Parts: sequence; C-alpha cells; structure tokens
Amino acid sequence: MKTLKITTDNKISIIDVNLDDYRALQQEIGGYIETVHTQIMYDYFKAPVLMLVDEEGLIKNLPVNAVASHFYGYQKHGCVIAGDAIFAISLGENMTGFGKRDSEQWINKMLNDFPVLVAEEK
Repeated sequence: MKTLKITTDNKISIIDVNLDDYRALQQEIGGYIETVHTQIMYDYFKAPVLMLVDEEGLIKNLPVNAVASHFYGYQKHGCVIAGDAIFAISLGENMTGFGKRDSEQWINKMLNDFPVLVAEEK
C-alpha cells in the first residue's frame, strides 16, 4: 500500500509497504514497531492517522526525527521520536495507506508546512 515515510534526515517519500505484514513494517522501520496516535496528527490530517515508529529508537541511539517528534507532541511533554516514521490511516483494527494520489498531495502539503523536509529522490 502506498503511504508516507519520513526519515531522520528529513526526507519524505511515498513507500509501498504491506501494512498488514508486521515483518515488512519492521524491515521498513528497522526494529520493533510502536504505534502512535495523537490529537496533533488528527488535527493535521483531519483523519485517524497512526504513526509507526521504532519502539527502541531511543535505546538504539537513533537520530531524532524532528517532524515525527512534532506530531508526537514533544513540545508538550519533552519526549522525542528517534528513527524513521511511517504514517497510516487507522480503520478500526486495520490500517491502510494514503494511496498514491493522496500521498502525493500530503507530501506537497507537508513540504510546504515543514520547510525542513525535502522530497526523497527515487
């Protein structure tokens, strides 16, 4: 499924990953998956969006992901997200991607709203 990924070096891209395949998600993130959802993400995306991150990112001393940390709400509680992040839409107990067309629209919006981001060249 086509969805968004933001890396620790501030690159945003559309990835094609099976969101129902835990091993595929682990491979894409680089470790055990933690699912995060916040009011900040809901307000931004106007939808029940989840952020999938490396559960052990801080323990592994991965670089901080500035945009993922913003969506996590570090401004309020001081905790950051370390490692890459994948975004998915929550449909009850299932997840889905944004799709190619919507992913492209979200990339353009996020590039505009977060000047630190750059589109990853494929």
